[in-house]
Amino acid sequence: MADMPSHKDALELAWMAVASEKPQTIATNSGAVMRPGKKVLQLRLIDRECLIDLDARTIRWSTDKLGEIGLHLQIIVLHYLAGSGRAQLANRLATFRDFEGGAIYYPAFKARSIDMIVKEFGAKPDILKHIGDVIRAEPSGIGTVGLKVDFFPKFPILIVLWVGDEEVPAAANILFDANAGKILPTEDLSVASGVLVRRLVDISRK
Repeated sequence: MADMPSHKDALELAWMAVASEKPQTIATNSGAVMRPGKKVLQLRLIDRECLIDLDARTIRWSTDKLGEIGLHLQIIVLHYLAGSGRAQLANRLATFRDFEGGAIYYPAFKARSIDMIVKEFGAKPDILKHIGDVIRAEPSGIGTVGLKVDFFPKFPILIVLWVGDEEVPAAANILFDANAGKILPTEDLSVASGVLVRRLVDISRK
């Protein structure tokens, strides 16, 4: 059986895909900002900024205080930069299962993201709502608390929480724009959702 590609191999392939596009085209499609005089893109990621140096092939947070960006997240950043020109927002919602292979990845997606929302915020909806204000999320009007978070500038993810009672347990869901699968592969949608939920949890614990 052939060896599975390593994360470093996947990262190299992602850099190659980005290198095939003009930097200004990437910036326009993705909502990133080109830094003057350099092939460096500044890209908002949830509530933080990352810097993508197209010549040095490095991705780092805009401030060293945030530590390193893991390989998984670097790959998603590059996939977004390369894929953001493939589709505009459909402005229609889709569930994770609606995307190619979503049923296969769903158990991991649910455990990594949906179950964590219920565990951390099921009894604390006001805290989730406050975090939404902190990160400038847009209220969606869905659920007890619904937040539309721009994971990337042109890539919204919708977090929905329903508070339970004595008879019905709390529940949650994560929804995407219907064209999200044209920009990122389904596995990336799962990883991005996990990154977003962990970020919400980290903010809640500070």
